[in-house]
Amino acid sequence: MTNEVAVAPTPTEQPVSEKKVVKSEGAEEEEYKDRFLEGSQRIIAYDLLEARGKSGETTDPDVKKYRKAKELFQKGYDLCMTIPRSLDEEVLLNHEEDVRTAAETLVNAWLLDDKAAPMSERVLILGQQYEKVLLKDVPEAEREGFFIKESLLFSAWILLVGRQYQHCLTTLTLAINTYDDLPARVFFLRASCYFSLGKLRIGLKDLERCLQKEPEFTVAYSVLGSIHMNLKEREPAIKAFKQYIERGHPDTADYVNALYSLSILLQEKNRKQEAKETYKKAREAEARFKSLYGTNTGMSDNKRLAIQTHETPDNARKLIFDAMPSKQYNHKIEQLIEAGILNSPYTPSPEQCSNCGAKHLKDQPEKPLLCCGGCKSIWYCSRDCQVTDFKAGHKIACKKARK
Repeated sequence: MTNEVAVAPTPTEQPVSEKKVVKSEGAEEEEYKDRFLEGSQRIIAYDLLEARGKSGETTDPDVKKYRKAKELFQKGYDLCMTIPRSLDEEVLLNHEEDVRTAAETLVNAWLLDDKAAPMSERVLILGQQYEKVLLKDVPEAEREGFFIKESLLFSAWILLVGRQYQHCLTTLTLAINTYDDLPARVFFLRASCYFSLGKLRIGLKDLERCLQKEPEFTVAYSVLGSIHMNLKEREPAIKAFKQYIERGHPDTADYVNALYSLSILLQEKNRKQEAKETYKKAREAEARFKSLYGTNTGMSDNKRLAIQTHETPDNARKLIFDAMPSKQYNHKIEQLIEAGILNSPYTPSPEQCSNCGAKHLKDQPEKPLLCCGGCKSIWYCSRDCQVTDFKAGHKIACKKARK
């Protein structure tokens, strides 16, 4: 009998697990080294929390959910690694129960918290094995289009990790239209596919369905706020961010970012005192986050703009550059020198226009300068100065700085 061995796409990440596996019944195969796929394995904040021994210092329910999902994933993964990597029918018949259990355990872990379920080449092979096991007793004429809930979700997981958003969207839609008992996260994941495809309005509807199904899925409020803000819809954005701040946990990066974003929106609505108080809360929440996780939240565009809006130019510059890891800071400086930006008459600074040296927005002395949206390394007092500098050479320098 032939021994057909499934082959997964070659990944680029480091080996993550080594197991002796059986090539066929009674025959030992060489040691197999599994690998996570590129982009699938990433640093998760909750892992930093546990590594620092700080898990007991927060009541964030998502920490426990992540840990539970991670344990569930490990259970399914360990079982998966005991199954031969073969698609041979006889081998699969002997391991049918384990294939089903491992695949469905991994899918359940992904549904509980997708961050706890990295994709590896061995898991991809398990997906092939699972499909063959499911089709084993299905007549040939009925195999095309055959699926069960878990197989659809397994496929969606693979497609999402592979950034095949349109195919993932189609698969999740089929699951949603077929099964009524899917968790809220499925709608959240489908919304993320819509957003990745630029279909923001449709994605918003899925976030609303997600919250209807599970009001405690609070991160959906934060994403709602971000999308409305992106669409320049200030009032719905303010409402969504306030709902998240009211319902979400204060020890999360999403909470910090929601406060920064809200402070910008309130400032734009000329609710300056409320904006200032909200920004102060964001800084306090960030300090709390750093005490737990040992690091600041990422420097998003909204965080940068909030800092530039509410801090003095000197403080803004210090906070922005202090937030960069030293390696990142030094690399940024090297990029600016190579791009020629640091050779301009006006050194890049949030307190002076890089074209004319002005200290504030043109005709608006109370407002900070505007940061270049491309390299985010130089500032302008007006659109006119930006265009002038762009034509004078910043067009090329900006592209170099972004590489």
